[in-house]
Amino acid sequence: MSRVLRRTAFIACLGVALLIGCGTSSPAPLDRATDAHGGGVGSGGVGSADAGSADTGDADAAPDVDCDGLSAELQGALEAALAAQRLPGAAAAVSIGGCRWLGAAGVADAEANVAMQPDDLFRVGSITKSFVAALALMLRAEGRLSLDDAVSRYVDGVPRGEQISVRQILNHTSGLFDFTSCDEFWSAALDDPTHRWTPAELVALAASKPPYFEPGQGFAYSNTNYIVAGLLVEAASGEPVGELLRARVLEPAELAHTYLDGAEAAVPGLVHGYGRSRGRLVDTTSAIDPSAAGTAGALVSTTGDLTRFYRKLLDGTLLGPAELAELTTWVDEPLGEGNGYGLGLSRRESPLGVVYGHDGGIWGFMSSSYYAIDRDASITVLVNLESGDAGRIVDELSNILIMP
Repeated sequence: MSRVLRRTAFIACLGVALLIGCGTSSPAPLDRATDAHGGGVGSGGVGSADAGSADTGDADAAPDVDCDGLSAELQGALEAALAAQRLPGAAAAVSIGGCRWLGAAGVADAEANVAMQPDDLFRVGSITKSFVAALALMLRAEGRLSLDDAVSRYVDGVPRGEQISVRQILNHTSGLFDFTSCDEFWSAALDDPTHRWTPAELVALAASKPPYFEPGQGFAYSNTNYIVAGLLVEAASGEPVGELLRARVLEPAELAHTYLDGAEAAVPGLVHGYGRSRGRLVDTTSAIDPSAAGTAGALVSTTGDLTRFYRKLLDGTLLGPAELAELTTWVDEPLGEGNGYGLGLSRRESPLGVVYGHDGGIWGFMSSSYYAIDRDASITVLVNLESGDAGRIVDELSNILIMP
């Protein structure tokens, strides 16, 4: 296990590498949801707007869009990406105009040769942050917290908590050290993979290291920020974060296949996640207890639920105008022109233009979910290999959507 879950790979999965493709995602299926399976490969087809949780839009297909042809191209591109990256499996969702597609390729369980299904469950890593930020903004709308409040008003034990604002926690300008970069965290996680981490333990690890900079004086993506954010929303609401998430986001948005692992009962059907050691797949699905990711990355979801979530987040269903404005107030990231980070939300350039959403990574899994508002196009890709590049596949599928 230690060869596969290298310290550098683990840190990249939980945070640092997540910035490379920070973007967004959205809706998902196509028109007639048919699945074909063979040779260990599952594929989705064109599906109607009532294709279960994958339904993320009500628009009729534009007359100049061939949804059936688009479906075939997307499925072919997904299978090509699987082969190119040597992935065990992948699932994807695309929505553009009236066309909604869900697809899958490869296997959910390599040992048993179980075909991947379009609606399979994956760990989605730091996409969790978008959900937690939405909770904080909902509480802000109710006057239960202010983005300019000091963290110390709600949470004890945060270094310089009296100087760090809630906003700086949510947009990664707090300067707090990332606990996943602590040698002590890595050593403890490998010594006892079943250890249930408390948020206080994770914050204490970060507090033992010097900050990256003074609050508000820079941008540094840190998982510690969203462990603190989970504590903030619990303190402001008086409710456990798992219950709050379900009541405020999952149920209103009808995300029936999403849950915060470790905070509530698991939904059966999580696919197996993998790493590679000397060229061989190693199952890392449960290599470390999900409490090590917590409100920074322990969410489990599907392509359909994630695409639906980002549409509901950005179309005003979940947040009011004032909260949407806060959500999309950008801090420049050191990632190139056009990129930025809001409150648990990334903005970046893609083949579709500017897209909004988030990337994620965690042991055994990589994820990427984007929404191009101006093009009414959404793409989500989930893969079950921790060295996979879900963001690259998103861009490859995007290229198909912009082809004449």
